[in-house]
Amino acid sequence: MHKKSTAKEKNPLLKNLNTNKMTSSQIQEEISKTEKLMQDYISKGKYPNAESCNEKIEYLKKILKEKKIKEVNKRHYNEKENLKQDQNIDVNSLNELWDKKYQELQAKSQAALDELRKNQQEELQKFYNQYQDSPNDVKPSATYLKLKKEEEGLVKLKKFKEAEIIRKKREAQMKIDTNKNGKNKESSFKNIEKKINQKHENELLYLKNKFQAEFDELAKGRQKDVESLNKKYSVKKKDLVNQQKREDNINKSKNYGKRIEDLHNNYEQRFIVGKREYAAPESQIIKDQIYAEIRYNNNLNLNPPKDN
Repeated sequence: MHKKSTAKEKNPLLKNLNTNKMTSSQIQEEISKTEKLMQDYISKGKYPNAESCNEKIEYLKKILKEKKIKEVNKRHYNEKENLKQDQNIDVNSLNELWDKKYQELQAKSQAALDELRKNQQEELQKFYNQYQDSPNDVKPSATYLKLKKEEEGLVKLKKFKEAEIIRKKREAQMKIDTNKNGKNKESSFKNIEKKINQKHENELLYLKNKFQAEFDELAKGRQKDVESLNKKYSVKKKDLVNQQKREDNINKSKNYGKRIEDLHNNYEQRFIVGKREYAAPESQIIKDQIYAEIRYNNNLNLNPPKDN
């Protein structure tokens, strides 16, 4: 079986034409030149040559349309990619801005906590030093004072044996008083130390809560900016998609009129599609079928007008 010859192989004007290396503007220029040549052939009555020119023009228009569709698709892809890149740049800038704010607040809070802990340590050490340096004088008890007075009285009366007995009792009482005084001092030390530590814990808790509130506000501000940025690019994406859809519909509708012309050639009456008038049947059912086929083939959201 012989391979069917293509229009390009049959037409001498197309044989040496390499449209792959031609830009859209070059193809358009070639169409314009061929149209002028075709008109020249028509004026001279050279209709076969004019037919070859017409075939070349139709072929170039088809190639031009394909190129333009590819160019549009490529441009649409690049527009979407550029929008993604813009969004990524803005997201990165936003993250850098808020990361810097977070780091600054973190450094500020850490410095404040370190300073507070240093001051608290100094305060506690000062208390320890004061405790160690405090005199260990024992406050004599009433029993001790009574024994001492009794001892002194016996000495005056030169009752030394009895005075010796009282002296031993007095010294024993001193040991009791000293031991009691030490326990009281230790108890007082522990109570004061506990109060200081509790005060320090409250100071730390207050400072931590204060900075936590600032971190929470920072997080809210960041979230608000992120939502605002997402909304901004959501609108941009929607606008771009709608714009590209309109452009695609315009490109698709370039063959729209020809499609209707092909469909309406079988009918005698006329009807309106958009702003143009075409032949159509009187039957609304057949009109609806035509509209349905047009919508299917061109992906157009077109609703047919109803008869009055």
